[in-house]
Amino acid sequence: MPIPNFPGKHELTALFQPRDYLGHVWKGATPGGRPIPEGAVFVYSPRLLRQVVDRHEVRERRVSRRSIKVHEVQVPGGAVAVVGGFGIGGPAAATTMEELIGAGVRRAVSIGGAGGLHPAQGIGDLVVCNGAVRDEGVSYHYLPPGERYVYPNEELTARLLEAVEERAEHVVVGRTWTTDAPYRETREEVLHYRAEGVLTVEMEAASLAAVALHRGVAFATAFAVMDSLAGETWRPEGLGHQDALTALNILFDAAATILV
Repeated sequence: MPIPNFPGKHELTALFQPRDYLGHVWKGATPGGRPIPEGAVFVYSPRLLRQVVDRHEVRERRVSRRSIKVHEVQVPGGAVAVVGGFGIGGPAAATTMEELIGAGVRRAVSIGGAGGLHPAQGIGDLVVCNGAVRDEGVSYHYLPPGERYVYPNEELTARLLEAVEERAEHVVVGRTWTTDAPYRETREEVLHYRAEGVLTVEMEAASLAAVALHRGVAFATAFAVMDSLAGETWRPEGLGHQDALTALNILFDAAATILV
């Protein structure tokens, strides 16, 4: 059965848009009385979000009364919208992205942990993504099904890479495998994607890139390697490791710099 079930879905007009929903819940008023920053950072680690809040001046706001809390973070040069705690995976991230775009966001960077697919990768290694395998469901509602990869914005990705390189000794650029099913990652898939040159596996990149392309906003993403699927067994020792958290902070600082 193809995804989506309805042929040509990506070309059809939706019955309502994120701005319609936000306009309904806010009765036409802008949340907080003024626009949110046009640049947004998506984070998935609660520890990273706490550290970002602790070391910056922050104002909390909500995009919707339902759930999305925005941390308006003051950084050198201005402010960025930081969102976290919305869940993991393509559907949760994409819904958050849609509502942020509806509230005025025009540039977004997603930073999170990823599984490494290569034996030489270490905990905390940094990867800037230049393409994502669409092994998830969300992107097929936004883009033609025949395109196997989806690509982040080239200009924003180049700026993110430059900003990370200014803060880290080693960063690589490469593709990721986005999946909706983390507990169904198989040895055969790892070997297949590794042979293609794919560096990591995670759960959001392809979905977010598809939403951004559909909505005409700039999107980039980068990862810190937190666990490894490169061997015969899963190696989880990087989950919660200080090196991985330090790497995520580097990515956040780089992202914030290019978004103000």
